[in-house]
This record gives sequence, structure tokens and C-alpha cells, in this order.
Amino acid sequence: MAFDALYTNNQIQKLKVLLPYIEPSMQKNMAIYIKYMELKYTIDLFRRHPFHICSSSESKERPDMKKICCELKPYCTEAEVKQVEQMESMFQTMEMYQEMSQTMSSMQEMFPGMDSSGSNAASASSVEDILMGMLSPEQKAMYEAFSNGQT
Repeated sequence: MAFDALYTNNQIQKLKVLLPYIEPSMQKNMAIYIKYMELKYTIDLFRRHPFHICSSSESKERPDMKKICCELKPYCTEAEVKQVEQMESMFQTMEMYQEMSQTMSSMQEMFPGMDSSGSNAASASSVEDILMGMLSPEQKAMYEAFSNGQT
């Protein structure tokens, strides 16, 4: 919607409104003409005012993948929605892995003896077991896959 608002003008919008009321034999030609006008308008706009569509690439923050997935779903087929939902699940699992890794690192900083080589290895193991017990089987598998890939 914001993209359309930026890259069109009132004349083009009026043509879009009138399109269904034009003689059916002329609608195809009018639709092509409207698209041509939009392209021409966009090219002229960029020549006059070079700017970015979105400034998220300049931002240091990571994009909100859940929001992106939600915005994509209305335009997807059923199969694509399932794929987007799988991606959402994967991103959520990755976030959970990062949070758990940070928690484990914080706990190891607070209790330096809680590493697998120290005398408190059983305590470290039990903390990890508690955290792992909070995950679903699928999340555990993803966590283990990320852990094995990052070591």
C-alpha cells in the first residue's frame, strides 16, 4: 500500500478506478497503459529524487522476521503459507537458541566452576537439562543441530 502511494499519482489512480467501466475489448489495452504510466512515473520520480524505498538496510537493527512473514502470508498460496510458517518456526527456534546460549554464558560467568571440565560439571549439566526440558522435541533437535554446527 505504501509502495503504491509513493509510485503513483492521481491521474493513474483515476484510470484504475475507471478501468472496470471501460468497454471490455479495451480493458486489456488500458491495463497495459496504466502499468506503463506507473513505470514511467516511477522512473521519473527516481531521477528527480533518488531515495530508498525503506531505510531498514541502513538500520543496525535486525529485521523483524515474524512481521515480514505475517506481511507475506496474505499473498501466498496454501503451500507457500506452510513454508512461511516453517520459516517462522525456524526463526523462533534460532532466537530461542540464542537466548539459551546467552543464559548459559551468563550462568557460567556467574558460576565460573560450572563448566564441563570443572568440579561442578554435574551442576552445569543439570542446569542445561532443566533448560532443555523446557523445549519441545522439535526445538531440542534444532538446538542440538545449532550447537553441533557452532562447535
